[in-house]
Amino acid sequence: MKEYTWRSKLGILLSCLFFLIVWQVLATIINNDIYIPTINQIISETRNIICNDNFLKMLLSSLYRTALSYIFAVLLAVVLGVLTFLYPFFRYLMAPINAFAKTIPTMVLVVLTLVWFNKDKAPFVVGFAITFPILYEGILSNLINFDKKLIEMLDIYEVSLNDRIKGVYWPVIKFYLISIFVSTFSLAFKVVIAGEVHGQPKFGIGSAIQLEKVNFNTSGIFAWIVIIAVISIIFEFINKVFKNSTYRWKKNEIGS
Repeated sequence: MKEYTWRSKLGILLSCLFFLIVWQVLATIINNDIYIPTINQIISETRNIICNDNFLKMLLSSLYRTALSYIFAVLLAVVLGVLTFLYPFFRYLMAPINAFAKTIPTMVLVVLTLVWFNKDKAPFVVGFAITFPILYEGILSNLINFDKKLIEMLDIYEVSLNDRIKGVYWPVIKFYLISIFVSTFSLAFKVVIAGEVHGQPKFGIGSAIQLEKVNFNTSGIFAWIVIIAVISIIFEFINKVFKNSTYRWKKNEIGS
């Protein structure tokens, strides 16, 4: 198993090197950094962006909007997911709202939020609107598919709603949220950046990307893509830490 893992990592590394070489060859042949900048230009722009005095402000502003929208989406999804599971009335109430949120294109949603809200709030609203339906449906689905026999046992022993939520529903919700944290948070992060590109708040990664576009600085755009990719890798690492700490009790149980 270990040998297979190392072979996989080596294969991925070689694939990355191959595409980097292809990129460099194409950039040299085309010889126009507006279309395809060289790797050296992208590295240089990445260094310039990181050394910029406003880099942390731009990065933290985007992360703040993402975290805020994600937290609100999680809280509302948990509350409405449990209420919908307990009271079917909420399922009918949420159906048209959820369908609208899932079907509307992201760019249309960005335009609408810019009409309804100011440029600083629009990215937050877009991030919330995109991630909430995913979280809500996932939580509801996990609760609905929960062991029916256990639910019947809770009814027989007349377990209070408060104890059910703390002892049964919340662990199911928690494991689900941890399992999709990286994918949903990364999605919210990208959508918030898209909202910033169009809304152009004072500080934000999307605003910086839009500025690079206006200046026809393609290498700067790719430099931001590199930075976003590194942030996504960090999210993945954090998610693994959460998973290991959450499921450690299973390993201890098996070992004992």
